[in-house]
Amino acid sequence: MNTQKTILIAEPAGALSPNLKAFAKERGYMLLKTGTLKETLLMLQGQRVDVLVLHALLLEKDCEFISVIKGMERNLPIIICADANTAELESSIRKQGIFYYHIQSFGIQDLEMAISNAVNGLPH
Repeated sequence: MNTQKTILIAEPAGALSPNLKAFAKERGYMLLKTGTLKETLLMLQGQRVDVLVLHALLLEKDCEFISVIKGMERNLPIIICADANTAELESSIRKQGIFYYHIQSFGIQDLEMAISNAVNGLPH
């Protein structure tokens, strides 16, 4: 039985995944990457994923995509990453029942900790 944890990173420009490669390798996580919302949905339908790290740029101010994912995978921890924060965006995203809302200025260690907590079923 394969117990390797899978992290799906959905991002438009590849800004997150290079920074997380060493972290994932060190912990034995498998990293998958998608660049669009459509690719993300297809990946979630065809692959077991333990944590979704979704860049807010893909949402384009429409957070309903999160509820689509929650409809497919109710208990999937979703971490949203944003380059900058606005009260409106944060409020809209948090209403969707995500696991964690990460602002890039918090640093990569903050994101790594959130991913570890999500993989291990710990609170953020």
